[in-house]
Amino acid sequence: WAREHGLAVAVQSTGHGPIRSADGAVLVTTSRMRQVTVDPVRRTATAAAGVRWAEVLSAAAPHGLAPLSGSSSQVGVVGYTLGGGIGCLSRQFGFAADLVERVEMVTGDGQVRQVDEHSDPDLFWAVRGGKGNFGIVTSLEFGLVPVVEIYGGGVMFAGSAARDVLHSFRKWAPTLPESASASVAMLRLPPVEEIPEPLRGQFVVHVRFAYNGPAAEGERLVAPMREAGEVLVDTVGPMPYAAADAIHQDPTEPVSAWERGRLLRELPAEAVDNLVAVAGPDVDVPLIMVELRLLGGALARQPEVPRRVRP
Repeated sequence: WAREHGLAVAVQSTGHGPIRSADGAVLVTTSRMRQVTVDPVRRTATAAAGVRWAEVLSAAAPHGLAPLSGSSSQVGVVGYTLGGGIGCLSRQFGFAADLVERVEMVTGDGQVRQVDEHSDPDLFWAVRGGKGNFGIVTSLEFGLVPVVEIYGGGVMFAGSAARDVLHSFRKWAPTLPESASASVAMLRLPPVEEIPEPLRGQFVVHVRFAYNGPAAEGERLVAPMREAGEVLVDTVGPMPYAAADAIHQDPTEPVSAWERGRLLRELPAEAVDNLVAVAGPDVDVPLIMVELRLLGGALARQPEVPRRVRP
């Protein structure tokens, strides 16, 4: 219909991450497509286009399985995965897109296609990372991993410790095994009642940590960072993987945001000093958050297509 009337087409599921106006276009909303099924024998899930990660987590957890979801379970499965998808298990298991088995999608010619590594390898390659440029995905089938509980959480430091915490993170993060993930963020928290004291309206440094392994080893791994500065809040401990939202503590409601990112091959001391100089506690800037995230591990290796997690 859009082609016949010379109109562009835009698609929206949860509303997370829209990048441009859809004025004058046909806006397709998939928010009511909420079907989720789990095959515990094949370790796969199938999610329709409107499904959020929280629904997959709830369906997979009773089988001892987990998806490669991100820092917020309120994000839509399809949009997150088509952009690659990096979460707290990705250094061990890869991008969420790496575990995709099959894509049901509608391409620009109006055809419904079942796309996998055999039926259409070029389109299968392009859509897993190409976001919304190759059609509208109506359903994804993807692999699950055998994870029930992780050792994770966050340590919030006083803003005055920003330089020391970031330098400690720079040395500590590369020593972590692939089964651990970490990031550090400088946060300017708003003075609103939803944020508890002593964090309300403050500049804080938030170290985020997750480890897929025994709690005792996770405790040993995170111990050096706990000594990096004055700790305001420490929530690191054993948790169900389905509760991993607590690590980053992302907003649960939509917020306006503008973001940019860069990949770094290394993080020298000079880079940390420069980052603190332009975005640290003594600088008046409108940035809500500046984050450094450890990548590497499975994210740095070319995956199988699709990557299959062995029992």
